[in-house]
Amino acid sequence: MKETGKGKRLEDRLLGDEWSDWKPGAKDGGSSDSPKSLFLVFSFLALLFVLIGVWLFWYLALPRFESFGPGFVKLAGTAVISFICLLALWYILQVLSSLLRLKLVPAAVANRLSLRILLGGAVKAASVFGIARDKIGNSFVKFHNDLMYATGTGKGARKILLLLPRCLSADMRNRIKEMGEKYQFVAYTAFGGDEARKAIKDNMPDAVIGIACERDLISGIQDTAPKMPVFGLPNMRPEGPCKNTSVDIEKLEKIVKYCLSK
Repeated sequence: MKETGKGKRLEDRLLGDEWSDWKPGAKDGGSSDSPKSLFLVFSFLALLFVLIGVWLFWYLALPRFESFGPGFVKLAGTAVISFICLLALWYILQVLSSLLRLKLVPAAVANRLSLRILLGGAVKAASVFGIARDKIGNSFVKFHNDLMYATGTGKGARKILLLLPRCLSADMRNRIKEMGEKYQFVAYTAFGGDEARKAIKDNMPDAVIGIACERDLISGIQDTAPKMPVFGLPNMRPEGPCKNTSVDIEKLEKIVKYCLSK
């Protein structure tokens, strides 16, 4: 494994100084592990809000459309109904692809038009019910990875870039190093989003695997997924945020094997 990103470290942060909603002593280090269904429920609510907005636009604009004649009203009505049906079909096919691991949508949809577009709305809807954004983010990453598997996105990669957080424990780094020597991928310790983007630009990988907290993974997936295949693995925080974090090594190896498979 070629490991880069060992530049000057920033000063150690106080434990959780960027996690205002984390409190010392939280069970499981404040784990955000959540089922995939959590994102699907709130993304559906976000989509429903969009569809209601489209209907409201049609209802308010109808009197003006009628002034152009019945033919125009019929044409506009057909366009609105078609748009609503396409949105519903777009949502349903991606949900079924992820749940059933079937390729029901093209890889281009998984890259450029996936349900991550609804993520912001899902986070806001969840906040109304007191659900933290990190739980929604954890659920979304699981959905996103399964959609990648279902559509065959990222498969057959010749060059993999693994982005690591600076807070990863020494033991976990050693285990990842052993895996990297076995599968020959590049690992980069990123100290922020700018460094991660630079690493991607410099290495030009066929697929990216990011290990980080949910909030960083969401940002990375939204920024990178339209350009190239990207998988996310939320880190585990037994000692709280930003200190000696770890990752499910079996899940990481599963993604690496998938990316390298033909």
